[in-house]
Order: sequence, then C-alpha cells, then structure tokens
Amino acid sequence: MPLSKLIQRNLLLLLMFSALVRALTAGLFELGNDEVYYWTYAVYPDLSYFDHPPMVGWLIRIFTFNLHFQQEFFIRLASIIGGTLNTWLIYLIGKKLRDTLTGWYAALLYTASIYGFIITGTFILPDTPQTVFWLLALLLMLDLLPEMHSGSLNKNKMLLIGVALGLGMLSKYTTAFLWMGMVLFILLFNRNWLRQWRFYAASFIMAGLFSIVIVWNAMNHFISFTYQGGRAEMTQAIVNIDSFLTEIGGEILYTNPVNFILILLSLLAVFRTRSLRQEPKVRILLLSGLPIIGIFMVLSLFRNTLPHWSGPGYMSLIPIAALWIRQKTAESGRLFPVWPLVSLATMAVILLLAIAQISTGFIHLDPENVPARKKGEKDYSLEVYGWTQMGEEFRKMAGRYEKAGEMPVDAPIVTYRWFPAANLEYYATRPGNRIVMAAGDLEAIHNYSRINRMHGGFRLNTDAWYITSSRDFRDPVLLMPFYYRQIMPPDTINIDRCGKTAYYFFVYRMKDLQSKPGDGAEKSLR
Repeated sequence: MPLSKLIQRNLLLLLMFSALVRALTAGLFELGNDEVYYWTYAVYPDLSYFDHPPMVGWLIRIFTFNLHFQQEFFIRLASIIGGTLNTWLIYLIGKKLRDTLTGWYAALLYTASIYGFIITGTFILPDTPQTVFWLLALLLMLDLLPEMHSGSLNKNKMLLIGVALGLGMLSKYTTAFLWMGMVLFILLFNRNWLRQWRFYAASFIMAGLFSIVIVWNAMNHFISFTYQGGRAEMTQAIVNIDSFLTEIGGEILYTNPVNFILILLSLLAVFRTRSLRQEPKVRILLLSGLPIIGIFMVLSLFRNTLPHWSGPGYMSLIPIAALWIRQKTAESGRLFPVWPLVSLATMAVILLLAIAQISTGFIHLDPENVPARKKGEKDYSLEVYGWTQMGEEFRKMAGRYEKAGEMPVDAPIVTYRWFPAANLEYYATRPGNRIVMAAGDLEAIHNYSRINRMHGGFRLNTDAWYITSSRDFRDPVLLMPFYYRQIMPPDTINIDRCGKTAYYFFVYRMKDLQSKPGDGAEKSLR
C-alpha cells in the first residue's frame, strides 16, 4: 500500500479511536465548575457574558438540541466533534509544512496533548471553539500569507481568515494574538499585503463579527473587558516565583511533558538552522505561538495565571515539532517513530490515572484526621465527583421538609459565588422549578447578577436553602449575619466513593429574609 494511503487509513482510525475515547470520558464524569457555569450561558442566552464571549453557550445550545438533552455527554458533544476536527486540521497544517508524514506526526502529537485531547477535546470550555477557528485560520494563513505575489493565488482566502478570526474572537479574547501574529508576519516579511484591500477587509470582518460583544459591553459598563483586562494586569512589583513555576509546570503538563521537550528541541533546531529559520510557514507558526506563550510567562511572574491561557500557542508549535521529527526520520520514513509513541503512552497513563483517581480516590490527597468541614478540600479530583449524589439526596430531603410544612415548596437555593451556584442549579434543581440565586458582588457572582434579576431578585420575608460543601465550606452565619432572621442547624449529606466518605455537603434552612443581600447591583449586568 502506498505510504500516503496508509497514512490516510491510520489517520481515519486515529480520529475514530480518539473520538470514541473522549466520548466515553465525556459521558463518564460530572461537569467541572467552569463547564457547568458555561451551561448557564445556554440556559440564559445573551449577546455576551461577564467572563467570556458567547460562542461556548451557543454550541451547548446547539449540541443539546435546544436543551432537550442536558446530560453531560451532550453538553460536551461540541468538544468531542471539535477535538476531532482539530486533529484533522493540524494534520493538514503539518502536511503543508512538508508532506503527509509530517502531518501524521503532528496529528499524533496533538492527540497526545492534554490540552488538545482533554481540556479542549473533552471538556466544554471557550477554548473548544477557539481552537477550531484558530487552527482553521492558521491553515489558511500558511496557504496564503507567504505567496502574495503569486498570480494564481486565491486571495479571497484572506476574507475567510477574517471570518475564522472573528468567530475565534466570539469564542475567546486571546484569539487576538493570532491576528497579531498575522500582522507581524506581514509587517516583517511580506509587506505586499499592505497594498491589498482584502487584508483590511479581513480585519473589518473580524471586527464586525466581534462587534456584538462590543455592543454588549457598551450596554454593561464594559465590564467584561475591564474584568479580563484586570486579570492581565501586573498586580505586584515583586517577582512571584511560585506563580511562575506553577505556570511553567502547568504548561508542561497540559502540553504533555514529552511534547514539551520535543517542542523545545524543535525550536532550538529552528534557531540553529538558517533554512528552517527562514522558511515562511515556520515563521508564521512561530509568530502565532511564541507571543502568547511569552506574554503569559512574563505575566505569571507578577500575578497568578492559568496554564491553559497559553494553550493555543503550544498548539501552533506542535507542527514544528512534527517537522523536526520528520527530518530526523528522513531516511526511514517510519510511521510510528519512538517519540510520538512515548508521548501517546504518557498521555494514556495520565488519562488512566486521572480516571482512576476520580473514580476511586486511590491516591489519598487529604491529610489524616481532617475536620469534617474541610474533608476533601485538598483532593481536586472531587471537583467532578459527588454532585449527582448531592442532588438526589437534597431533593429527597427538601421533599420531606416541604411535606412537613417546615419549608415552602420550591424555596430557592441561595449561595455565595458563581460556583457552586451553577453546580447547584444543574445538579440540585433539575428537574423542577426551584431556582438558584447568588449573593455577593459582581466579582464573586459574575453572570448570576443578571440571573438574579431574571428570577425577580431577592424577596423579603421568604425562606431559602443554603448548601455548602466541606471542599469549599462557607458558614452562612458568617456570610449573611444580617439577612435571615433564623438559620437552622445543617443537615449533612455524605458523598461516598468506593464505600468511603469522600466529603460532605451541609444543607441549611434559612428563615425569613430581613434585608436583601448584595447581588452585584453596584455594577450590575443588565
């Protein structure tokens, strides 16, 4: 069988197997804090949101078939499909760099990426649609930007780049780094595009698509831009080595340690080899990847950052690592070189360990003799475990109190932050007509400022439930001492994992609201 046919067959198998594994994983575990919050984007649609642009909410709405199927699998279905598209797109990018074997190596390395396989390919986050549009725009750039002088070139592809970038901006603000990379390449290496109207038209298309987010921000005190800009500010003058090391460690883990080493080695080869350094397609990949990585690394020296923010940058560099491997295997042309296999094996081990830890807690992360109100606090695998149990037990408990006349039917659940507000809304109030409301300033409750008002706001002389877990315990007496006339002692829900108590939920009954708590009204969302 010709090598190209063999690669196509194996690529199809890789796409199918990868999608199957991610689909099983998506249906196996509960939604994380961020995911369940983005589910509320679909439940309460708007032009944009406090935290992010609207694309992730649109996708959840579409792939749950207008919220008719709200199981975890359907909420994450866009990620499963998007992750499969990304693997194919990065194969095409690698193929443009050299040949089909380079594309195949890029697909293998992308499949081995924690960021590509799990974070954006299984979990539903704004990064999911962003990565699809990022890779699509990048593929078009590789085909178009270096060849402006070619008479046979389809220059209208530049307009498609504008569409892809605009949709990416509707997914996540950091897509702007890819547009900046394109502009840098044009300014440094191909200024002919500055005389081409399609370049400016593409930028206008991107801005036009993004304008709905600008309009929403104008109607809401530009709060999303202010919030995200504040997250990128250097909040201290003293270098914080801990946050920097956390950022670096997270980037290594999310990229996959083996992939990270391969990317470093390939970058060294690029900067040592003149022919590689001057290759236009390599330059495009470098300018789309290195700035976002470098900026967040510098930022982490002065404030806490999240490693997945720079994920698209490493995604852009994976094809360069694939090209480097291809050069190393130029003579043999092996379909499965050792390093991609080691990277895939590392990914498989990490995934299996994560599944085992979430399901069984075989690694004891909690200290011995931890107080009940702190049980499970150190075990981060519990973020996606126990909410279903809590919801089932709470509905039974609420039914008993309502039947006895000790709580009104469908009394709201009141909480203190956007999570666990969204977790409680998804796992404790469905099915039924009960609502969740969050008390606090806008920085704490985010989009629940708007959701509160959609539900009519807090009402005086009413009762409410208050639910908090030992993983994130907040005493309602300390949080809301002047609001409710009486707070009853809590009922306790045990969350069991493999026959042992993993952590607790504490359910309080709060009676007779005396004064309305804060709901973000001082800088509220419309």
